[in-house]
Amino acid sequence: MKLSKFSLALVLGLFLFTGSVLAQGQQMQSNKADSVTDQELQSFATITQQFQQIQRASQQKVDSMLSDKDMNMQRFQQIMMSKRNPKMADSVNVTDKEKQTMKEIRPALMKMQQQSRQKMMGIIQDNGLTPQRFQAISRAVRTKPSVMKRFQKIARDSMQKKN
Repeated sequence: MKLSKFSLALVLGLFLFTGSVLAQGQQMQSNKADSVTDQELQSFATITQQFQQIQRASQQKVDSMLSDKDMNMQRFQQIMMSKRNPKMADSVNVTDKEKQTMKEIRPALMKMQQQSRQKMMGIIQDNGLTPQRFQAISRAVRTKPSVMKRFQKIARDSMQKKN
């Protein structure tokens, strides 16, 4: 359950990350978001499946790093949330050892994040989309119920073909 919640959060985070990285050109693509083809949705489904593989590999690496430092994922997430939310910071007591752990793993996490971004950009392009078009499709899937239903059917069919 924890892993699936984390995976969902990571997928959403990747979509948000992709959105922030690809904000350039959004204006040009906004009217195209309404006309997403089934072929584009198939590419989008393939891309998101490959993103999930990257996420799982990243999750395993993070789990291993934390385990090596005697920290669990729940505590790591709690500390990270407190750093991002000043209102939480006062309520989360971070020990000196935990501060040191966070300081030590930060460079590895940043490097892993950068590598994941590069892989994701390559995956998008390898599947015949531009980063801007991927963002437009992502936005359409999130905001247009009809596009979401088509995407879900295409993704479900794609998964059944693999199994």
